[in-house]
Amino acid sequence: MVLPFIIGGIGLAVGAVAGAFTTHAAGEKDRQAAKYHRKVANELSEKYAALEQKYYELADKSQKQIQDLIRQKALDEVEKDCLRLALRLQQNLILLMADIDREPSIPALQSFREAVDVTNEVLCELNEELIFIPSYYYARNKVRAIQQQQLVNSQNRQFFSSRFDIS
Repeated sequence: MVLPFIIGGIGLAVGAVAGAFTTHAAGEKDRQAAKYHRKVANELSEKYAALEQKYYELADKSQKQIQDLIRQKALDEVEKDCLRLALRLQQNLILLMADIDREPSIPALQSFREAVDVTNEVLCELNEELIFIPSYYYARNKVRAIQQQQLVNSQNRQFFSSRFDIS
């Protein structure tokens, strides 16, 4: 009669041990799952932090490139404006040369030389070809200016001597 109690007690003990093992195994399984999920969460956090850092680095690099492009665009506009100015200066020099060829004068030649020098300074800053005016242009027009001035002086003397002749 005691035997059924002993067998029942042993069954109960085996069941308790099996339950404890099962509970322990399930708890271990949960602990392993939690450990795995923490590991995955930590890896994701590290990857997120690395991506965030990369994003900010790329954003800074992008801003620097944008600023460089804006600066380059501004420099291009300034260079374009300088080229337009140099072109206008060259055009005005051509017109001034035509005026000097029609009526040469020493002051006009001096102004022309100064204008060529200023235009060449602008062209030099732009690394463009300089304007070259042959020296004979100045010499030829200087001689013509002197001859023209002598002719005007001669005509003035004749005019005044005929008007105010004190003979």
